[in-house]
Amino acid sequence: MLATDPWLVGSVYWRSWWLQNYPTADEIDWLAKSARIYITHEHPDHFNMPTIRRLGYSSAYLFPALAERGYLDYMTQQGYRASIVPPSQWRRIDDDLSIMSIPVWNDDSLLLVDTPAALILNLNDAKPLPPVLRAIRRLADRIGKPRVLLCSYSPASCVNSFLDETGEIVSLKPARHYVDYVCRLCDTLAADFFMPFASQAVFERRDSCWANGFRTSYDDLRLYWRSEAQLFPPYTTLDLSNFTYHSVAPAEYRPMERSRVAVLTGNRVAEEEAAALSPDDIAGLERKLKAFRWLLWLFFPRGFAFQLGERRLHYDPLGGHLQESNSSKRGDFIVVIPKLTMKEAIRNNHVSELGISMFIRIRLLRRIDPRKVYALFALLQVDDYGHLASPAAFLRWFGRAIRYTFALRLPVPRP
Repeated sequence: MLATDPWLVGSVYWRSWWLQNYPTADEIDWLAKSARIYITHEHPDHFNMPTIRRLGYSSAYLFPALAERGYLDYMTQQGYRASIVPPSQWRRIDDDLSIMSIPVWNDDSLLLVDTPAALILNLNDAKPLPPVLRAIRRLADRIGKPRVLLCSYSPASCVNSFLDETGEIVSLKPARHYVDYVCRLCDTLAADFFMPFASQAVFERRDSCWANGFRTSYDDLRLYWRSEAQLFPPYTTLDLSNFTYHSVAPAEYRPMERSRVAVLTGNRVAEEEAAALSPDDIAGLERKLKAFRWLLWLFFPRGFAFQLGERRLHYDPLGGHLQESNSSKRGDFIVVIPKLTMKEAIRNNHVSELGISMFIRIRLLRRIDPRKVYALFALLQVDDYGHLASPAAFLRWFGRAIRYTFALRLPVPRP
């Protein structure tokens, strides 16, 4: 049995994300019998260590061949059996089951699963570029089996976190944008079925619950669906032998007990408010920003600020320094982030994940294009994953991005 990207217990992103429907203990025990578990990428809603600890040590964990592989060292140190799947090659994991891992440029991967009756295309959050999609389509056409597409379909970034000068939300992408994207994927890949995947989260912190109004729901999928692929509801079990399916009705969802969510999120917010930033924290953030100093100066010549509790730190790209500021209008925008979250993001070297949390707010102080600010978090991810640690690291990442985008050759699985 094969499982992928299991987030089955608890919450992620600093108590902000919670599951709409949690599995029962028996269901988790059944999944723990999986011989292999594939992790597409490092984000904690896919590489979820509390879930992995709950599943135990009997499964073998498989990872993509990305440029940087700290996850593999970590799993090995923790006593788990973990290995890299050779890229763009079929690996037989059972008598009638083969998998292929395809790394993509943005530190993510795709998982293709060849079964006797169908080809499963797990694109999760990766958003592969057109040359990759064309290569997968050519492969799928040669295999000739019905195709089941899995991918995310709801915002998982700061696209709705912007506030204009009047305090109104500036949304970069409405729900229909995400549905249209999934429909284009289905059509490009000639998918027969679409399985909603990696988007069944709700936001429960008092500073992130606003984002529930901007989720792309199953109702949105049904309303705007324009593909010939059959749309399944979330939490669907599909029988590949005859393509019958069963879905869990929303009335039967098993959310986390409300009182427990309130206690855990309340405790986290209290810890946020009690935290204090150290000089090392500020220096760490300054170092991250200096990696893109001249690009940031080009985009934001007035600089920008971070509101961290009672402290406001202004970043001057020209000088490359963070300094205390009392002005509420200085710079092009202000990023409002809880103190403890910023401390942990800096110390864990995953500052780009702040944009996924759903509780940061970005106040625009000028008429600037919010997409420039969005790009800042994409830049930070390049540094977070170590691609700027040395010229060799950058060339390794860039070379793999070119190779697995524009020179992708996907073989047909062996009979």
